[in-house]
Amino acid sequence: MFEYQSLVEVYNSLREHKVRTFFTGFGVMWAMIILVLLQGGGRGFYKGTMQKFHNYGNDIIYIQPGYTAAGRLPLTEALADHMVHHLNVFEEAMPIFEHYHSISYAQEKQDSPILGVRVGYEKVNNLALAVGRFFTKRDLAQKLPVCILGSKIKNQLFGTHAAIGKFISIGSSMVCIIGVLEVVDYENDKAVIIPNTFFKVLFPTSIDTIHRMNCILKPKQNAKDIEKKIRTYLAKRLHFKWEDRYALYIFPPDRRVKFFQTLFVVIQGFIWLISLCFLLSGLFNVGNMMLVVVQERTQEIAIRKVLGAGSKDIIGLILLESIIINLMAGIIGISIGIGLIQWINRYLLPIIAKHAGCTDFEYSYTIALVSLAILVCSGCLAGLIPAKRALYIKPIDALNNE
Repeated sequence: MFEYQSLVEVYNSLREHKVRTFFTGFGVMWAMIILVLLQGGGRGFYKGTMQKFHNYGNDIIYIQPGYTAAGRLPLTEALADHMVHHLNVFEEAMPIFEHYHSISYAQEKQDSPILGVRVGYEKVNNLALAVGRFFTKRDLAQKLPVCILGSKIKNQLFGTHAAIGKFISIGSSMVCIIGVLEVVDYENDKAVIIPNTFFKVLFPTSIDTIHRMNCILKPKQNAKDIEKKIRTYLAKRLHFKWEDRYALYIFPPDRRVKFFQTLFVVIQGFIWLISLCFLLSGLFNVGNMMLVVVQERTQEIAIRKVLGAGSKDIIGLILLESIIINLMAGIIGISIGIGLIQWINRYLLPIIAKHAGCTDFEYSYTIALVSLAILVCSGCLAGLIPAKRALYIKPIDALNNE
């Protein structure tokens, strides 16, 4: 009966002071909304990025020449092709040339990486076109001046206007645009991609060493064993120590997976830190408001003491009000946050997903319940100081204080 009466008293107190109750719980509610949105957005971004990464293929290995004491490692296209034939562990291999150069269209001018590639570049890098076509064997055989633009460089040069069939200037050469990539990784987004035969005509001084090599491993290959074979083979022919990591950079699939996983652990930790800062701010607000409540109800507490209320009863009354405020604000905050996530998934995400690289926002109900439990327990701590302060009220002093 006493517990029921305590709930009635707390309810009446909250009802009589609606404005105070609202602003007390608003900080907690806002913190829970932010926590839900950040967690949902973080999980969606993680899944979207990992899905995009897996689309590139877990069996792709990247090889890039580095530097030795004699200068940059001279990994030529011919040697790369010979290595592919000799090791016989690759399903596809794509040597890539690169040269930074200014490109222009009408009055627009940009500096961009020019990539020289072979037929099949899109397969190795899992690229898709927004419009146009990829290179054919005829393009390479006839050294045709054609190119494919990354989405970012296309927007910089043409904006919202169509680019297919237009000509851009690379040096003194006019090059026809035959394709525009969908939004992809940073490098291809800013690149102008041309056939490697045409690249050799434009930049004959930039073909002594390939920029990098993308290779698709054959099924059931061990990436670490392949890395060792590549280093051993090239070390013998280019005269460097095979264990020299600066002479030759090799990025196997497992290393890229670990990098992304580590990155998102850091991001997730940062998200939790921000969420907890908001939550602590709300809880301090609750504690501060409960001090005000104790101050306002000084005479009431004194009368309770005179009538025989024990310390446990008084502490319980103050803590109960704090817990109810936190519980109500937390539930409302979680509900609003989940509602916003559903709204974002339905209306906003289809617009931004293509450019943001994320899937549907998700929120774990387990995390929601754990967060709510932590919130309620923290609410007890936030109300503990005001509750203890209420114990030190002397009835005679409180009753004489107007």
